[in-house]
Amino acid sequence: MKPMVKKMAVILTAAGLVASLAACSKGTNEGQTKAGAASSKPAAPTNISITTLAFAAAPTGELEAVKKLNEKLNVNLNLSWIPSAQISEKLNALLASRDLPDVLFVEDFNATPAFLNAIDQGAFWELSSYIKNYPNLAKYPENVYKNASLKGKLYSLPRVRPLDGHESLLIRKDWLDKLGLQQPKTMDELYTVLEAFAKKDPDGNGKADTYGAVMPGSPGPSSYVLSMFGTGTKWKDENGSIVPYWWTSQAKDALTFWNKTYKAGGILPDFPVLKTAQIKDMLVQGKAGVAIANVIDAYKYNVELQKVNPQANLIAVEMPKAADGKAYYEQASGYYGQFLINKKSVDEAKLKKILEVYDYTASVEGYNLAAYGINDVDYKVKPDGSVEQTEEGKKKGYSGDTTGQWVTGYFDKYSRAKMSGIPTDVLEQNKKVIDAISSMPDPTYGLMKSAAFKEKGADWDKKLNDMIVNVIIGKNSLEDWDKFVKQFKDDTSFQQHIKETNDFYKEKAK
Repeated sequence: MKPMVKKMAVILTAAGLVASLAACSKGTNEGQTKAGAASSKPAAPTNISITTLAFAAAPTGELEAVKKLNEKLNVNLNLSWIPSAQISEKLNALLASRDLPDVLFVEDFNATPAFLNAIDQGAFWELSSYIKNYPNLAKYPENVYKNASLKGKLYSLPRVRPLDGHESLLIRKDWLDKLGLQQPKTMDELYTVLEAFAKKDPDGNGKADTYGAVMPGSPGPSSYVLSMFGTGTKWKDENGSIVPYWWTSQAKDALTFWNKTYKAGGILPDFPVLKTAQIKDMLVQGKAGVAIANVIDAYKYNVELQKVNPQANLIAVEMPKAADGKAYYEQASGYYGQFLINKKSVDEAKLKKILEVYDYTASVEGYNLAAYGINDVDYKVKPDGSVEQTEEGKKKGYSGDTTGQWVTGYFDKYSRAKMSGIPTDVLEQNKKVIDAISSMPDPTYGLMKSAAFKEKGADWDKKLNDMIVNVIIGKNSLEDWDKFVKQFKDDTSFQQHIKETNDFYKEKAK
């Protein structure tokens, strides 16, 4: 079958699924007693089928944790795991078969657009009015639900993640002390530190073999290269309309700063070809003294650093302030993947039972049971609150990478600040870094990609990434940058992309 025919087949079968909803919407939930019917027998367990992804091998046999959940909540959970590499393909096949489970995981709607057609036609439950009745789910930050919504409505349970903590300034405190410098609080101070780390021998080995910052440049620079100067996150709202963040005046300020820093040796010269995975290598090898990364990465990398240099001290601190006196951070979406609830197989009574299950597993106790098994048998909770899987639990197949993937989890503001074994003083300092963050949400979370972007987006992104890198290293000038921006502003396809994205944005804002 040709690709276009396959695509049409998925769309048509999605329509077929929707068409069958009306005929089935009056069905009584399996296992539920009929309304008003007198019975002395306990209600039969509610059958709930759930399909999710797995990053490791799925467990074989029935898990004791699932039995415990079934007994506690009077349900019969039927869990199915799809290998992560096959998730989009398998989800489209499920939709085409019209045989969807009660609950299913979708990683990215833009990768599985047929589900959006089904959502538009009412195939899945809209949950906005229900969440407030489930205390653990209701604890999720408002922005998590806002970011997960489509057209201003919530059709999913988001697998919750922290909003902040993925961006902090990692810096060699021992290098600062050696050179008599303080933690940089402004961009000017950051420049002074980066230049000094490159030119003043902070490791004291008498060689010019250190640099300031390590940043990835391949396949493109991280967006914080611009956003930490106040450009906005990917897009910026200007009077109710959004524009690409690299069109702003702050983007040009950022490029001016990084070009000056690069010339002074404040960035590793391999910047254009460095990948994100190499940030750790350059820090651990003592080649660079600054990076922007997850708060907890400072402690993790420092453990390795100290194996070679016991005096090393890599710490996480707040980002420096931009010219307007504010420190800018990009807010994460607050979730990874979403669970849809099938309206064809689930009536309202069953929906409430499903939400009861997800509310319990959105507590620490419920999540640990679902993900790690039986406490003190399959896992142990350390004094610092972290969970350690026992060998017995591993043998049974419990793993956060698999058995924890069918639940949404509980919200922990500080989960990117801690790990097992972290010293109390480091943990408390990391918490202070996260408490200081006031982050910028990306206004395009939850929006579909424009038709123009689907066609040309990869090429646009490559051109943008190449130009940012080239301006930073001096291959292109700031005048070249101005011409580059103007070319995009004059491009009819890109104008259409801006219009469609703003239409989606305004629709969601309603």
